[in-house]
Amino acid sequence: MSKPTSSISSITAFRAHGQAGFTLVEIVVVVVILSIFAGMMSLSVGSSESRKNRAFYEHLTDSLSYVRLLSAERMQPMGLSLQADKQGQVTPIIVTLSNPYIAYQTQAATSSSGDSMPKNAMELSADLTSMSGAAIDKVPTPSWEIEPEVSLPALPMGVSLSVQSLDAGKQTTTGQMQALQPWFTDHNVPQVLWFGTGQATPVTIEVRHNSRLVGEVITIMPDGSMSIGQGL
Repeated sequence: MSKPTSSISSITAFRAHGQAGFTLVEIVVVVVILSIFAGMMSLSVGSSESRKNRAFYEHLTDSLSYVRLLSAERMQPMGLSLQADKQGQVTPIIVTLSNPYIAYQTQAATSSSGDSMPKNAMELSADLTSMSGAAIDKVPTPSWEIEPEVSLPALPMGVSLSVQSLDAGKQTTTGQMQALQPWFTDHNVPQVLWFGTGQATPVTIEVRHNSRLVGEVITIMPDGSMSIGQGL
């Protein structure tokens, strides 16, 4: 009578032991679910990066349009400058030429001609070209300062900004630039420049994420206007 009871106990123990593990089908199902979840996470991260890059692009174009209007309203040179910190991280900033007319106004105050009308940046530059070296040394020198009214976000991870001039090598522009003062021609000059006269240096601006273009190419026209996706 004891043998059947022992056999039933063994069978029950075997079934319980068998049910403690996973079948091959169950393992495959779990792997598929984990793969789908990982794919959803990667898509979420990728779309998040794409949104950040697009937001930076739109912020940049909006800011450049505003800078153009602000420069013309103030009759003051402004520009977009790319500055690198000690770690080599590039940051785009908007800068303004401080005291752009101080040299001309100082000259006018000491002149007997009585002409005290302020001139724009281009006329100022031409006037100062004819001044003696001693006279130039006596007046304060304009300098590029960060514009507090316009701020740009930091470049997102993997995003780069490149600026390419459209008038390099042209004789008219080269001759014009020769008449400009150092604050319009030295290495501290912004890569993109509005002169405050409604004119600007024609350039193309590209925003790239890991070498792939974000948005369309931005073109700054000679009249200071901005074109998206089109050149001169």
